[in-house]
Amino acid sequence: MDRTYPVSGRDHEAWLSGASDALADGPVAGVIPFSEPHVLAAAMLAEELGLPGPGVRAALTSRNKVAQRELFQRHGLSQPAFHVARGVESALAWVGTSWPVVAKPISGSGSLGVRIVHDESELRAWFEERATEDPMLIEEYLDHPEYSVEAVTDRGSVVFSSVTAKTTGAPPFFVETEHRIPAEQDADELLRGVVQALGMGSGILHLEYRDGPGGPRIMEVAVRTPGDYILDGVEAALSVDLYDAVVAVACGERPHRIQPSHGAAAVWFPTPDPGTVVEIVGADRVASHEGVVKVEIDVEPGSSVNPLRSSMDRVGVVIVRADTSDELEARLKVVREELVFRTVPSGEDE
Repeated sequence: MDRTYPVSGRDHEAWLSGASDALADGPVAGVIPFSEPHVLAAAMLAEELGLPGPGVRAALTSRNKVAQRELFQRHGLSQPAFHVARGVESALAWVGTSWPVVAKPISGSGSLGVRIVHDESELRAWFEERATEDPMLIEEYLDHPEYSVEAVTDRGSVVFSSVTAKTTGAPPFFVETEHRIPAEQDADELLRGVVQALGMGSGILHLEYRDGPGGPRIMEVAVRTPGDYILDGVEAALSVDLYDAVVAVACGERPHRIQPSHGAAAVWFPTPDPGTVVEIVGADRVASHEGVVKVEIDVEPGSSVNPLRSSMDRVGVVIVRADTSDELEARLKVVREELVFRTVPSGEDE
């Protein structure tokens, strides 16, 4: 039987408090973080209870982008050049004339606060928006294709991995609008280096990187389940239930059904024009098509569609699978043509 416990906030302390209530009800077989705010609390509890987990060092590192950059630099892993800026003047001195750069908070998820900045005025405006004394991360901008690795580790050994190719929206926010699984990429060496550097124990790892002429370069890593329905896409494409695998390793068991099949899937996020939704056409028809495994619409007529600045601005998702990449392209083309969100600019008559 499922049981839930109220949590008073999204911070680390709130999750620890809620977990204490759960622990009072009896023995725990495993602890799993499913979102960024859970990561550190879950790792601490797993270690306290003597249960498998990624490890507190891996959890702390994954929650702090500066810690990641410093760790990967010490281990000689390829990544963008970076600077920890404690103010805009420090950032400007490091950038010099090497525009554009990526500016990001040292923690967070869903692309919140991450920005491509092209000149001094944009960087100053970005710092003013933050209104904090916390250090910020300024990085070399890499204009290369983006990928992620979804991997399950069992006591430090990688027992499954797959690579996801990403399509992103327009600058300066570059929000992901589509995932393709599997990508034709060999990221095994990069993955091994990251697992070793983190001291990763048991759990799931979501590693993002860009691949250019100089080879793959790490963008960031998280030791939690990825968002964006990527695990659903992996199951649709490869018939591997990574939720089941994560539960198994968290409970000290060997994951089963971990041998992938040969297929392909796309996770597509429609991006209608900003404004007010007046009509949504084709959702039921698309859901009935062969190969469509999920259609989720998060808006309705009268809802507002915001400009795509983060994953929180999406309006829905469609997951499509096929046996081959050509068949997937054909199915996805039909979905794109038939699922239509009609909007009008906000404030105009509908």
